[in-house]
Amino acid sequence: MGSTKKSYRLRTAAIGAACAALLAGGAGTAVAAPSALPGHHSAIAITATTAKPKKESISIKASAKSIKAGQSVTLSGRTKNIPTGTKLTVQHLNKGKWTTLHASTKTKHGGNYSTKVKLSKKGTEKLRVAHGKTVSPTVTVTVH
Repeated sequence: MGSTKKSYRLRTAAIGAACAALLAGGAGTAVAAPSALPGHHSAIAITATTAKPKKESISIKASAKSIKAGQSVTLSGRTKNIPTGTKLTVQHLNKGKWTTLHASTKTKHGGNYSTKVKLSKKGTEKLRVAHGKTVSPTVTVTVH
């Protein structure tokens, strides 16, 4: 009966150690084995799943809704879960396809960004900011 209590205490300690390792390390696998007791050949394994990456997002705001041909519009906004210093590109809708313009910027501390885009083609321009598959909502600027 004394060995049953000792075995129970060792298993409880092993489980506690495995839980502490998981909490300290964040993710992965923690394995704890009871000390070498005769007749005990099993190990306790606890596996934690890797945390899902946080969803990235980009907001956008144009400095003007309407500009003259050849003038620039400033696009600014904030990113979420995109590292500081990451390159963002400006895209416009051209014949039903999003194409990258020769305007880009990098995220600053706090996720903020700002870039100027010179628009010379008259008409309505639909613009957005992109990072990989993450894109901002669309803003419309009229060029006359």
